[in-house]
Amino acid sequence: MSSAEVNGARLWYDEAGSGRALLLLHGGLGDSELWEPVVPFLAERFRTIRTDLRFYGRSTGPAAPWSWPDDVIGVLDELGIERAALAGLSLGGRIAVDLALANPDRVEALALVAPGLGGHDGGGYTEEMEARYEAALAANDGEAMMAVDLEPWAPLGVDDRIRRLWHSTPDANPLPDGIEPLPTPGPPAAERLGELSVPTLVVTVSHDPPGMQEIGPLVAREAPDARHVELDSDHYVTLREPELVARTLLEFLSDLD
Repeated sequence: MSSAEVNGARLWYDEAGSGRALLLLHGGLGDSELWEPVVPFLAERFRTIRTDLRFYGRSTGPAAPWSWPDDVIGVLDELGIERAALAGLSLGGRIAVDLALANPDRVEALALVAPGLGGHDGGGYTEEMEARYEAALAANDGEAMMAVDLEPWAPLGVDDRIRRLWHSTPDANPLPDGIEPLPTPGPPAAERLGELSVPTLVVTVSHDPPGMQEIGPLVAREAPDARHVELDSDHYVTLREPELVARTLLEFLSDLD
């Protein structure tokens, strides 16, 4: 396990296996531990790299705006990787798409698992949930904040590992006011899917909010070389069904061999 100095931040990463590079980007409800159960299967075929995004888990950064895709490019540069397949979960999927649109020469393929998408509202939280979250935040009640945060994303149940992962996020460790990721230049990704130039897999999970379930069919319809599959799980699919997720990704990525 190591860390890279990237754009003023110290970004944690580790890697396993050998072969073509596969970089795993985690979601907003945890750090790279979200991918941990999947790594042993992927590492049998790929040089499999996980990194904690800035301000998540073991990664830190200065009190200044930053760019998610630029951070990912910085990790690839640190590791001497010119092109990699990107597997992104949730927020990580959104970042992976933005990076592929901005830097297509650095991306070999996209595997998007329950992904977000720039310009598309996933609709995870109702107004009532948002009001309860704001009340919990004002009361500095982390447990109540976590309970609201997990309602739409973990309907199949919450265990200690999921709770621990939530505590590795900026939701549990609020950033100073004004510290936000820089917006992606130009139109949002949802309006640019036709520009995706790499093979793309989108995995939808059946217990995600309806807005999130719209993303897979949208990408499959609009991107030139995309396919869509659905798995029976909630947003924590990489923890609940790691072998199934790995098998789904490996079947797709086998075309790179």
